[in-house]
Amino acid sequence: MKQRLLAAALALTPLVGCATVPRPQLCEATVGTRERSYPTPDTWFGLLLHGFDPQHGAAPRPSVDCSGAPVAWEEPAADECREAGPQPKPLPPKERLDETDLVLETTHANERLVWVITRRFDNGEGLGPVALVERTKLGFIVRGLGSLRGMTENVRLRMEHVGSTDVLVAEGDSCTKEEPQVCRRAARILPLRSGRFFSEAVSDSERACLGAGWFPLSRVQTFEMPNGLRRKFELTSTLVFNSGDITVQEQVSVSDSDPKQPSIPERLYRRAQNERKLKVEENVLMGSAPSLWTRMVELQLQAGAKAMPDAPTVVPAPPKEDPKATGTAKNIP
Repeated sequence: MKQRLLAAALALTPLVGCATVPRPQLCEATVGTRERSYPTPDTWFGLLLHGFDPQHGAAPRPSVDCSGAPVAWEEPAADECREAGPQPKPLPPKERLDETDLVLETTHANERLVWVITRRFDNGEGLGPVALVERTKLGFIVRGLGSLRGMTENVRLRMEHVGSTDVLVAEGDSCTKEEPQVCRRAARILPLRSGRFFSEAVSDSERACLGAGWFPLSRVQTFEMPNGLRRKFELTSTLVFNSGDITVQEQVSVSDSDPKQPSIPERLYRRAQNERKLKVEENVLMGSAPSLWTRMVELQLQAGAKAMPDAPTVVPAPPKEDPKATGTAKNIP
């Protein structure tokens, strides 16, 4: 495979007519007919990762995408945002990438979203380059590129159009390993601007940070109250993509239990629901209000409640690779 970084991420395709909108070209790879029709995982790894070693299946450390940009992610911190994003611990990197580190989603006949997971975390998230890739007569061209950190089980990637901006929506589960297995789903939203996917926090009209562009679709948190009761919050939410905005529909149910009387079932304390709007502005995700979850939890903390540790997501560390072992990646059409 012959790979070429197209000079400057601002290189544009030629205009074919006055009404044609130029599309960015960030990286490209020339491949044979068979590899173009039946790309293997190594095809995608070699396309998106600068310095990928196909012989050993190894990505450079730290990872760099095909445009030469570091694969990195930073969540809003607690002291700069109304609600900080997740702060998980990274797991040891794998010695060799394989098909479990690749997510593919077809958007159009000759266009795919491709996510290569180069690092994993103890909360079930993974990090790696994500790209909008077009298949051409000669190989592949990257039309959109960035870094994505998101849940790695049952992943779904898709593009939505909001206002005048295309946005990447990445949904995935974080699942416990013990039985009965419990999975919690969450979504990331990354606007595509001038060929790059950006991880943007949600801001209010004064540009104050309301929260990360991270949206739990299912969430549970238990608090220990000053009176000794345990109060459990459960969230279910839905994202609805409209032509001009994104609607976040949230419902939170709150129940109390007494740890001194474990035989008594939980009692419903409160149920609330809310709908808020997000707009994709020129360089920011604009939110109409903080999330319902954030507002309700803040009231509990002000009343003296203490958050209890979440049950950990048990994610085993990747096994050490035998340097003498060899294998052939499966074809993934």
